[in-house]
Amino acid sequence: MAEHNSYNLMVSSNVDQKAFLKHTWLVILHATRTPPHIGILIDGNYNSLTIKGHELNVNIEALLRTIQQKKIETLFIQLNKHPVFSGEYQKAICQHYIQQFPHVKDNEASCLNPIKLFLEEFYGIKEQKKELLFELIERVKENNYISCTWSLNLDNHLKNNHFSLPVYSPKLLQDIIKSERNNHFPQ
Repeated sequence: MAEHNSYNLMVSSNVDQKAFLKHTWLVILHATRTPPHIGILIDGNYNSLTIKGHELNVNIEALLRTIQQKKIETLFIQLNKHPVFSGEYQKAICQHYIQQFPHVKDNEASCLNPIKLFLEEFYGIKEQKKELLFELIERVKENNYISCTWSLNLDNHLKNNHFSLPVYSPKLLQDIIKSERNNHFPQ
């Protein structure tokens, strides 16, 4: 892949929130943090792998309420509709991939691992073990699999309707995961 100085996404100014109920979305929470957190929203059903474990079957209304109450900087990246598989089937496979990992843990799994498996299964984006979120999103973008991108609580971070994903190293990612696990589960 070509080297990039920044990983930018064009953000649409208006998206009908009803679209969350019938499409597949990558959801990047805490989008300005290093690293951000990623989950997947399929037909109004949010799922992700976290430090604490599996976050499955979260209703979009509950997710949006949390995002708005806590002012979480969030990107919603709508993927092109899959030509063959239903949202229900994709959700089942996505949850299966999330359940392959007990939780996010340094040098074992990040929130991105099940997303990579999902994107390989349904979009043919070959899994690259050491690839980071901003690199994966760039590959999804380069393959023209993004229908639109929408944001919440990111207005102060947009430049000409573009958002720049945080860039970080694999070592920094592992250090942050280790620190977060130690904060949640002190030994």
